[in-house]
Amino acid sequence: MSPTPTSSVDTMEPGQLLNELERRQDEVLAELDALDAKLSAVLRGLGVTLDDEIDQELL
Repeated sequence: MSPTPTSSVDTMEPGQLLNELERRQDEVLAELDALDAKLSAVLRGLGVTLDDEIDQELL
């Protein structure tokens, strides 16, 4: 993802820059969710349990 060139920012309509930033944020959050799911699958495959999933009675 490359940032919007500065020269094109001057020609954007009001609110368009905010819409572009929100769109990029949504894309990044979706990528993070996908990476989290992949990491969780790998950890499960290795038999690793995350701290927030540990049964507190076992401690």
